[in-house]
Parts: sequence; structure tokens; C-alpha cells
Amino acid sequence: MKTRALLLMALLSSTTLMGQAQASEEKHKVGIQLSGGGAEYKGSSKDGDGVGQAYLYYNYQFSPMLALEVGLNGGSEADDWECTEENDNKFTCKNNDKPLFNLDANKLEYSNLVFAGKGEYYLTKNNSLYAKLGANFYDYDIKQNSKVLNSDDGVGLFAELGWEYDFNNGLGINASYQYMDMGDLDTYTLGVGLSYRF
Repeated sequence: MKTRALLLMALLSSTTLMGQAQASEEKHKVGIQLSGGGAEYKGSSKDGDGVGQAYLYYNYQFSPMLALEVGLNGGSEADDWECTEENDNKFTCKNNDKPLFNLDANKLEYSNLVFAGKGEYYLTKNNSLYAKLGANFYDYDIKQNSKVLNSDDGVGLFAELGWEYDFNNGLGINASYQYMDMGDLDTYTLGVGLSYRF
């Protein structure tokens, strides 16, 4: 019985020391994430409704497993390109600009201000799985050339699942699946990113 109590005390004290060591590490992280995927407008999705986006963010780590995040995101439609080989390794590429969302639209632009909480589960000291959940303040335009066909702004859900690896020099890499609800417009993207903690 005494041995169990001693082992339990040793385990608790080492866990406390580990928590204190992690808590004294760098609390700030900045990063960029590039991603691509698909979009749906009013439930309509079809081949060619792709998007590309860039996401800049800042994390404040207030405990070893929890952080708060603020981010800026910008995205647009991703055009399909068809390339054919002409002669002797010369290629001709054409923009296959299909209408978006079964509308007479060929442009989509959106921006988001994100506030989210982030939880991490450490697989090893530098290797972790994470989840982010929060809100995005969105603004988007669906256009035919310069004519705006549909436009909206508001607040929607932001969610992300991913994996990240933090190197000992402060740099980090990540891979993620991200979802953003923007009212009638939803985006689903896969991304890769680079970060720096300090």
C-alpha cells in the first residue's frame, strides 16, 4: 500500500513539474496556412466549384493544451485549367471557366475574421493532434465578371481538425481539414501550413 502511495505521489509531482515546464515555454505562435477544396452555395455543389485560400493566424497558449486563436482568411474560386501537349514538349493551357453553383457566375471572393479556441492532444513532446472551434465573421461576393449576383456578410461556424509538428527551433508545420459556414455558402478545404512560436 505504501509503495502504491509513493508511486502515485511521484507520478503526480512529475506531472505537475511537466505541466510547469510546458507552461513556461513560449506562449505565442504566428502562422500561415494555404488550402484548397470545395464550396457549396445553398446546397448546390458540382465539379468545378473549387476554392483556394490563405489563412494567417495568431495563437496565445494560456495552458499546455489550450490556446485562443485570431485569424484572417481570404479566398476565391479556383479555376480549372486544361493543358494539352502540342509538339515536342510544348503545352497549351486554357482556362476552363465553368459557371459556379449552377448560377451564371464565374467569380467568388470571400474574407473571414476568425476567433476560435484550440485544444491539443500531444502524441509526443513535439507532435500533436489539434481541434479548433469558433466563429468567423464573413463577407463574400459571387459575381459574373464585375457584376455582383449575390453578396452576404454575417457570423458563422469555424471548425478545423489537424496534425502539427513543432521543431525545437520554434518552427512548426501542420496539415489540416477546415470547414467554414458562411450562411448560404460553405467551404471545405485541406491545407498545409508553417508557423513560428516565440
